[in-house]
Amino acid sequence: MNKFRDVGRDEPLTTEQGQYILDRVVFAARRELVGRRLLPIRKIDAGTATFGYDTLTEAADAAIDIAWPGRETLDIVNLTRSTVAVPTVHKEFLINKLDLAASRQTGTPLNTTTAESAGYKVGLEEDKLLILGFSRDGTIYEINGLYKAANNTYAGADWGTGTNISAAINNAISALMTDDIFPPYNLCLNPTQYNEAAVFVSNTAVPYLTWIKERIGGEIYPTATMTAGTAMLTKANPVGMFEYVVAEDFSVETEVQSAREGSGLFGRVYVRGLPIVYDSNAICTITGI
Repeated sequence: MNKFRDVGRDEPLTTEQGQYILDRVVFAARRELVGRRLLPIRKIDAGTATFGYDTLTEAADAAIDIAWPGRETLDIVNLTRSTVAVPTVHKEFLINKLDLAASRQTGTPLNTTTAESAGYKVGLEEDKLLILGFSRDGTIYEINGLYKAANNTYAGADWGTGTNISAAINNAISALMTDDIFPPYNLCLNPTQYNEAAVFVSNTAVPYLTWIKERIGGEIYPTATMTAGTAMLTKANPVGMFEYVVAEDFSVETEVQSAREGSGLFGRVYVRGLPIVYDSNAICTITGI
């Protein structure tokens, strides 16, 4: 649940002002979100600091016996336990003293331009967390998003040549099907590759985008979060395969500054959540396109 909280003691915002800021921030944050369309969302307790989960190793195939089987057929199943801190994606903003005073005196809505900008930036950063993951140094990922967690990959060729588009999609689908991950799928593309796929299939009036959508059975999402020359095919409706656990959804905290600080309204937009991949076989990356 999205929430607003004014932590200041003096001259707090009215309920209406707080709700107005929250509404504008959430609208801005969710304008271009892609990650949340790829992962089911599960709400967890707001006080959760770390989240533990088990990843199941591949089990042996089932068997057929004429006689009733004994217990010797039981697998010894290994569970890999992971405990990860739930990160906070945040961006701070400031509404200046004069805008704050005008809103109080006249009842006009606050100028929320800076708050909306902060919300938009938080939404973009959340997308990076869900799709790529989190890395302090840009190399070692402490939290894997979908792309970094993928267990399948296909090295394709430049999509400037149309036939390479269908080859990449078909080979990625084959990789997923080999692991018993069947359609529908969703596809994430960098805008460059999305535009390249807007051309027509040779000798037809059908754009590759239309062909791809019919082929995968799911949706195509252009996003600048994907590095140019890469794509990602994921299981659509991936219940039990991966999810986004959310401790606190898009929220806003505000506090009126002291006179020494300028008497403006300091605010923070944040969301606390963690992408979890239980079955990395349900994701296939495509490179070199």
